[in-house]
Amino acid sequence: MRDTSEKRDFIRMHVDTVVELFADGSDQRMEGRCVDLSATGMAVEMDRELGEGQRVHTSLPSNNPDFPPLETVSTVLRSEPMNEGRWRVGLRIDEVKR
Repeated sequence: MRDTSEKRDFIRMHVDTVVELFADGSDQRMEGRCVDLSATGMAVEMDRELGEGQRVHTSLPSNNPDFPPLETVSTVLRSEPMNEGRWRVGLRIDEVKR
């Protein structure tokens, strides 16, 4: 049974894995660390701010060679400054590509 403080439709999983991001229409690779993942979004810590509403393509590697990486098209919902020039970026997953 879920704690009543968690009112989301999907449970969030706390993760700690590298994620690749590409701005929509660009081949410029950015890297972040996915720290939180659910069926509808993810939180990524990175060394740059992304603009609200920006669309990005993401790729999370799989630890199992039988499963491909999780690839999404996502929208930036927020970028919050952390410490030491780091940002926590909240992404909404709009489409799972693979």
